[in-house]
Amino acid sequence: MVEKFGKKFMGQELSDSDDDDDESSTKKGRMDDSYHFDADERREWRAKIREVISKHPEIQEEIDPAEKLNKMQKLLADYPLVVDDDDPNWPEDADGWGFNLGQFFDKITIKNAKKENDDDDDYDSEKEVVWQDDNYIRPIKYIKIAQWEETVFKDISPLIILVHNRYKRPKENERAWDELEKAVHIIWNCRLPSPRCVAVDAIVEDALASALKVSVFPEIIFTKAGKILYREQAIRTADELSKMMAFFYYGAAKPPCLDFIGNGQEMIPSIVIKS
Repeated sequence: MVEKFGKKFMGQELSDSDDDDDESSTKKGRMDDSYHFDADERREWRAKIREVISKHPEIQEEIDPAEKLNKMQKLLADYPLVVDDDDPNWPEDADGWGFNLGQFFDKITIKNAKKENDDDDDYDSEKEVVWQDDNYIRPIKYIKIAQWEETVFKDISPLIILVHNRYKRPKENERAWDELEKAVHIIWNCRLPSPRCVAVDAIVEDALASALKVSVFPEIIFTKAGKILYREQAIRTADELSKMMAFFYYGAAKPPCLDFIGNGQEMIPSIVIKS
């Protein structure tokens, strides 16, 4: 089925149907849907699908018994299933497993803690493995509409809102997220508390994006004490965003990218969820 799907969308069959699909999508686009694909975006995503499929050729099963045996022996050498507990090369932190679980995780450190005694009555499996997340502080956190009132109005500390849409200008949305994360790290490296940063997925939280009056994605909204200070729709670098944070929240000089902004402020909308 995967092979047929790939051939269908990589071959002439998809190309011939592009115009028909675009015509039908244009008709559907007349509906009142601000997140609907237009013809150019549909063509861009089709091209991306073809590109991804072309990068993953069909994987053939190893038929040669000798080659299959060599690969199996290499796997067993890298990840032994059985290890003699008297082996001098036995890892000190193995504690009966013969390998360290941390080798299978990225940015997660796992420490195998040895049991004090062998009394099964007092055994607690949660004490056996200690997890330490090296990246538990996330610069940007997703927010849902149910958390909006508490996030915005109960905590009046500086707040930056990134409203993004995974289907509208996906490259620009991804870059805006990355640059905002880097900007937060710049503030952290200056030993300053960064403003809170939250992300609103316009596809999932369409009512929230609509209440914020966001129609161009991505958009970064700088807020403080329940007021919107500035809306940024251009894709800014991390350095520019960090200088904008410093200006709005730390009393720094106004950066050149903000020379043309006015002094108008608008209130952050309050959203009441109907039960």
